[in-house]
Amino acid sequence: LITDCLPQTLNYDERKIYDLIAGRMLEAFSGACIKDITTVTLNCQGILYQVKGAVTKEQGWRDVFHEKSDPNKEKEEDRELPPLIKGQELTVSQFQLLEKLTKPKPLHTEASLLGAMETAAKELESEEQRLALQTCGIGTPATRASIIETLFNRDYMTRDKKCLVPTEKGLAVYRAVKDKRIADVEMTGMWEEAFAKIESGEVVAGNFTKGIEVYTEQITTELLQVKLDLPKQEILTCPKCKAVPVNFYPKVVKCSDPACDLVLFSIICGKKLSNDVIHLLLTGKQTGVLKGFKSKTGKRFDAALTLDGDFKIKFHF
Repeated sequence: LITDCLPQTLNYDERKIYDLIAGRMLEAFSGACIKDITTVTLNCQGILYQVKGAVTKEQGWRDVFHEKSDPNKEKEEDRELPPLIKGQELTVSQFQLLEKLTKPKPLHTEASLLGAMETAAKELESEEQRLALQTCGIGTPATRASIIETLFNRDYMTRDKKCLVPTEKGLAVYRAVKDKRIADVEMTGMWEEAFAKIESGEVVAGNFTKGIEVYTEQITTELLQVKLDLPKQEILTCPKCKAVPVNFYPKVVKCSDPACDLVLFSIICGKKLSNDVIHLLLTGKQTGVLKGFKSKTGKRFDAALTLDGDFKIKFHF
């Protein structure tokens, strides 16, 4: 509740908090900040340049704290422009020629991948399918996390800090199916569109089911003809029994002889070991210093690895 009692004997920190709370309260009851969003075209010796920005007409709530826009944080079209008049001549104060390269899209994090699955409709060209998929996306809120976990379990991608990095296996599968119908996000949109029409009575459910059966047969035939371009993996003999090869699995490397108990886990202290690192260990060599291990207390450390006499992984600091 707002009272008419003025604060007394506040120290510096308390005064700052009080002013912040009182100011935000005043902002909530102040008028809107009104801006003219403007696109300015500048003509310099026949070469046209465009500048997007805004001109503030009324400060409104921004006037409480006399807030100014931060040009480093705002989008280009939100930046403040000085008042300009059509036909006005401006002086060129400086110019600079920049040479830049385009950047690839950043790697997904789990959060951004979940968002991309949810908003997959943006990639569709058909307006009807886009609207149909807009409310569902790929998977459901209950299944999207498990889909991502399956990609980890099948060694299609790994974690590098917060980033999701595709493995060679994952890239090989992507290259094999990216142009196939099973990877077409439009199919999900078409199904959702069909579900809506079944609900409204425009489509008979039995006809849709028959279409699914035909589709399943088609993609199965298509996938059976796919040849995965997986990198050839060198056959490594078990260093313990020295008799049979070792087998590589998503999370472990084991001797193919059940009687031999050689087991190397590919995730050590929170770090995923690459096949190249495991290759060095199995051939009796020491790895270089690897970064990103995490102790039980959560402390990060770097170390080189070898196999000891019992064929257990040993850290070297």
